[in-house]
This record gives sequence, C-alpha cells and structure tokens, in this order.
Amino acid sequence: MKEILSKIDHSILKATTTEDDVVKGAELTRRFNFATLCILPKHVKLASTLLPSEKIATVIGFPLHGVSFRSIIVETEKAISDGASELDIVLNISLVKEKKWQKLEKELIRVREISEEQIIKLIMECCYLTEEEKITVGQIAVDTGWDFLKTSTGYGKYGATVEDVKLLKTIARKKAKVKASGGIRNLDDAVKFIEAGADRIGTSSGERIANEIMHSREV
Repeated sequence: MKEILSKIDHSILKATTTEDDVVKGAELTRRFNFATLCILPKHVKLASTLLPSEKIATVIGFPLHGVSFRSIIVETEKAISDGASELDIVLNISLVKEKKWQKLEKELIRVREISEEQIIKLIMECCYLTEEEKITVGQIAVDTGWDFLKTSTGYGKYGATVEDVKLLKTIARKKAKVKASGGIRNLDDAVKFIEAGADRIGTSSGERIANEIMHSREV
C-alpha cells in the first residue's frame, strides 16, 4: 500500500488556495511520502522553502492553455527557476483540432529543450480528443522525449477513465509513463487506475487516500 502513496502527486490547484494550504500540503507530502506536491506556479517559491526540489511539481498553461506559446516558455522557465522539478503542461488543443502537427511537434521539442533536467508531463485533456487524436498527440510527445502522458486537468468535461489510461499506456510504449488525474477521490479509485497502468496519480484527496490505507491496516 505504501507504493500507492509514492505514486501520488498531491494536488492543490484551486483558485482559493492559500499559503496555509501550501504549507499543509507540504507537511502531508513529507508525512506520507507522496511523489510530489503539485501546486500553482505562484506557490512554487514558497514550496521550495518547505520541500526538496524533487518533491515540487507545478502546472503550466493551466487549465486551458489559453496563452501564447511564448507565455508558456516564460512560465516554464520561471517555474524551473523558482524550484519546480516536475512540470505538468497543458496541451495546445487548438493545434490538434487544426491538425497543425508540425507546429505542435516544434512546440513540444522547444519545451523539452528548456527543461532537460525536469520531468515534464503533457496534460492531454483526453475528454476533448478523439481516439485518433489521442494516439497522434501521444506519439508526438513520446517521440519528442516527454516523460509522461497525463489524462486530464480535472477541469474538463470529465477526468481520467480506465480506457484512456490503457490507451495512453499502449502509446507510451515503455518510453514514457502515464499519469491519471481528474476525479480520483479515494483508495478504490487510485487502485483502479494503477491496475489499469497508471504510473502516477494526480489527486487533491491524497490525505483521504492515505487515511484509508492506514485504516485498512487496522482492520
């Protein structure tokens, strides 16, 4: 069961998140040895005073990728400078729908170039993609050296599904890993997605899952 906790990115990504929430999240990350604490970019510098860099993840272009690519680059560089070692970056879905595959590939290559020492995860927001689009995007990400294919932001029409995790695992071809995120609220959910092939779980319910594990040991 400890292996489950070590796969969790404990996420605090609400608009109402306060510095006290970040401090508590860091405490939980240490206590339960979560993989990372995933926070908004504005909180990375604070988190870097509370946790080692390898425990700090943030989101880029979140949740809509509603900014220019130049802004994505600036945000990525700032997050790295502030101390993030893992970056969950939202896919430019507009390029997918416009079938501008070459431009998408160039953008993914550029992000990989400026984050050579970081783990980067492409948030594909699968709820908006066809199966063919998921396959094409996933292949481009894997071929350009991205570390993870991630299902969702948690802000889309729906979050992670078992079917999407299995598909992304196939696309990853052991060259990349898969992160399930969105709607994972308890231990049963986490187990279900790990069994489907998820290497990492993104959830704001890390404490609840940890408590469920501890309770299951007592029973």
